[in-house]
Amino acid sequence: MDDAELQTCLDVIESHKPLGDWASKPAVPATNVPVTNTSPYTMQVEINANGATITNVKIDGVTIGNRITGSFRVRSGSTISIAYTVATPTWQWFVV
Repeated sequence: MDDAELQTCLDVIESHKPLGDWASKPAVPATNVPVTNTSPYTMQVEINANGATITNVKIDGVTIGNRITGSFRVRSGSTISIAYTVATPTWQWFVV
């Protein structure tokens, strides 16, 4: 396979990725409950506190530093959980 054929294959794969917020994304679970990325793609999960008090975010059970909102990369088959109180945060999932 030459470079042009490889690029054609990559373009076809890229064109089949969903665009925008993943329609089949999981609902935000109860606090500290992990959710698995069941899509075949690595996802960028955007977390918004939306009035919640978030104390940590974990990917595959590992606390992600001091970041509690923003963008988190979750590989296919990996988990994400949010520890929160007061209200339920919101999230959007985008294909990377």
